[in-house]
Amino acid sequence: MLLVGAIAGKETLIGKGYMYMAKFLLLVFMLLGMFFQVLSCSNQTQFIASKEADVIIFHPSVWANIDDIESYEQIAKELGVITKRVDYVFINKKESFLDKEGRRKIRVLIIPGGEVGYWFDPKKKDAVSCQGVDNILSFVECGGSVIALCHCGSYLFSTYAEWLNPLPPQAQRGEWYMKNYLRGHFDRVCGKNAFRGTVSGPQESNQPYFKTRFLPINMNPENEIVREGKLPSVIYQIVSGGGSIIPDKGQPLDVVGWYANGTAAIGIVPFGQGRIILCNPHPNITGKRVEIWRTRYLEGDAKYMKYWGWTKEMIAQERKLVEKDKDPDGPGPDWALSKAMLSYAYGKASQ
Repeated sequence: MLLVGAIAGKETLIGKGYMYMAKFLLLVFMLLGMFFQVLSCSNQTQFIASKEADVIIFHPSVWANIDDIESYEQIAKELGVITKRVDYVFINKKESFLDKEGRRKIRVLIIPGGEVGYWFDPKKKDAVSCQGVDNILSFVECGGSVIALCHCGSYLFSTYAEWLNPLPPQAQRGEWYMKNYLRGHFDRVCGKNAFRGTVSGPQESNQPYFKTRFLPINMNPENEIVREGKLPSVIYQIVSGGGSIIPDKGQPLDVVGWYANGTAAIGIVPFGQGRIILCNPHPNITGKRVEIWRTRYLEGDAKYMKYWGWTKEMIAQERKLVEKDKDPDGPGPDWALSKAMLSYAYGKASQ
């Protein structure tokens, strides 16, 4: 019995030894991974050429929100930052973002609202490929910043998306009760994501899509963007398909602002050494520009609204509602928030 007990005790010690060794090796591999990531993103504050644009704005050839693009060009100009519009060819080249030593060539990438399914499709020759997706994520891992606008911008990076609205074919058949549950776009087409969580929208007030409303966004006084921008506690912002950002357990999310229902409207997601600002509203579209943007889709034959299943009666009613729905606090706070976001993204990518 003593011999058996001694042997059993020895086997227990050996088992524990293997367990500790396994934990040690796991720690070593994690540290090596972090080390090699730092090596691959070496000298991240050094740039290849001082004349290069600091901020690039993705400008797809189809279904892109031109107001997002033009407004951020104006915001960058006011901040004294150089911008450059780029297409899928630029995004698909690794050397567009990093040199051979892993040094970043740019600081910020801005992705506008629009129909992302037309832009990020590995099956199409004139779209961003999975190599392009890898380039974007590697750029962020190496300390770069991304500002992703609207529901679609958040949907790119998330693991899941709840589209609480029928898709165009469903809406065209009058199936307004339909909801759609999808993988996040990068995750679905390339198996990659940066935000472990769900983006759920449009907001109830904005259904059916494409209904636009000024919604009150409660700003987080503890957030750096809000503090540095000295922003008010509430900012009314224009929202179209804007989703709620819902992180999985353990997924960090620095909330910038909440919808009235308490879900996150704007948040900062850390990824590697960089960060992604998921901004579901469009605070960058203000004043006269927002009036033109809202009415543009309702005028003439309202082709885009009909694409989303809207009838003539629905379009006529929305025209009347849009005329009455004005920005309660004016364009100032929205513009200040947008400038503060770009300033934050630029500053963090410069550290």
